[in-house]
Amino acid sequence: QRARLIAELRAKIKELEAAQVGLARKERLERELELARDVQQSVLPHTFPQLHGYHFAARYQSARMVGGDFYDVIVLDGGEPVHGEPMGGASNCNRLGIVIADVSDKGIPAALYMALTRSLLLAEARRSPSPREVLINVNRLLLELGQPNMFVTIFYGVLDRATRRLTYARGGHDRPLVIRAGISTELGGRGTMLGLLGPELFQLSEEAITLQAGDRLILYTDGLMDVMAPDGKLFTREQLIALLQTHAALPPDDLCAAVFRDLAIYQGDADQYDDTTLLVVAVE
Repeated sequence: QRARLIAELRAKIKELEAAQVGLARKERLERELELARDVQQSVLPHTFPQLHGYHFAARYQSARMVGGDFYDVIVLDGGEPVHGEPMGGASNCNRLGIVIADVSDKGIPAALYMALTRSLLLAEARRSPSPREVLINVNRLLLELGQPNMFVTIFYGVLDRATRRLTYARGGHDRPLVIRAGISTELGGRGTMLGLLGPELFQLSEEAITLQAGDRLILYTDGLMDVMAPDGKLFTREQLIALLQTHAALPPDDLCAAVFRDLAIYQGDADQYDDTTLLVVAVE
């Protein structure tokens, strides 16, 4: 009987030691995830260029500790200052790069792929004025440097500040919207996601549109249409467009907040399935 009790005690000690090892691994993984989240948050812009005639706002929410969506507004060059604006900074830039993208996976692999794609895009955006050429070069580099079986959908446009002309390429990403006088119009263009196909199969067109005062350019990831209600019903693209039109007259920051608030109400206590990102460009 004493021997049996000793054996049981030893077994319990081994179980406790194994549990302690598992707990230590879990705590280490949580610390690594928190570090990865901090790194990702530092990559995403928290402020945007301050430009007369334009106002930018964004809202992002990852489905996990880290995610694969990213967005940015990039100052591409400088120019003569606009009357009444100070010299230096972004106030006298001529061209802006506007980007939103969504990596195929989630979690840490998506975050790493996102960081790689963003770095390549920033480098190529300053080498070529053509959005199509920029994305072609990024696709080639992703095939060389990226992970196999991963890809990214992306919209990249170059906005000429003076003329309000937006030249863009859409690599498999959801079509952005321009809301003008309460009516929404989808941006066209065809293109393939980046990181999967070589030059012989990769397709990408370059398009252009001239924005007008009062326009709202709306860019988003498909996570906004993957929002699921408690009864399992997905939020549709038609509902999203109607929601954006409802709030289009709001300032960009308020527009983003209102959309995410209404989506949270729709979702209720259901789990978030995908990363959600919204980027708004208001033309004053």
